[in-house]
Amino acid sequence: MQIPSLIAALVLLVFPALPAERIHAQQAKLSGRLIMPVLSAPAKRVFKRDYRMRRSGRKSVDQSSSDDIQRSPFRDVVVSVHPRSFSAKTEPLPEPIAVDQLGVAFEPRVLPIPVGSAVEFINRDPIYHNVFSLTPGAKFDIGRKPTGVVYRLPDPIAAVGEIHLFCDIHPQMNATILSLDTPYYTQPDAAGQYEFAQLPPGIYEFRIYHPDLAAVSATIELEAGQEVVRDITMGN
Repeated sequence: MQIPSLIAALVLLVFPALPAERIHAQQAKLSGRLIMPVLSAPAKRVFKRDYRMRRSGRKSVDQSSSDDIQRSPFRDVVVSVHPRSFSAKTEPLPEPIAVDQLGVAFEPRVLPIPVGSAVEFINRDPIYHNVFSLTPGAKFDIGRKPTGVVYRLPDPIAAVGEIHLFCDIHPQMNATILSLDTPYYTQPDAAGQYEFAQLPPGIYEFRIYHPDLAAVSATIELEAGQEVVRDITMGN
């Protein structure tokens, strides 16, 4: 037997490969339900063009698209866990992720991404739009773009935290890119349920984000094989 083969056999003898079920058992699970206060809908501006169209019986841009979709209030929530007892590598998304301009609104209103990801904007309205940000470390202005234009930011998002988006044509439009320095994040379902099925054991900072509510932050320790249920009531 050759020396390298003998060494490999000894390694397997001393450190046998773990079956998949044992590897998964060493992970931890975190789940729960979020309870959100009732949020009032922002006042909607009516433009002269829209008023004339409504008087004529036609639908305006505002009426005909995103406002007809029933939005869950939890669509604007991001739940993330940030390792504090170990380091976790955060990889950017493999492909650019899009923010649509639809119904004179940004969709989604809150976009979570791992830091370093590429973002593009798509104008799906039959009118001109603009996108700009004044956030330090993430300032840009893409100019005014007509229908159908797909504009990718020339640089990936390098800042961590909130990046606020606006349109200089329609001041009621606003959205947030939430750039995260952790690979562990999710958004709850329509009932407010969230889940991290496999987390390495360790100490984490547990965060809940919503642009209109106070941020929630807590320290949580997860042990190997542990299943933790954490229900949270979000405050104003």
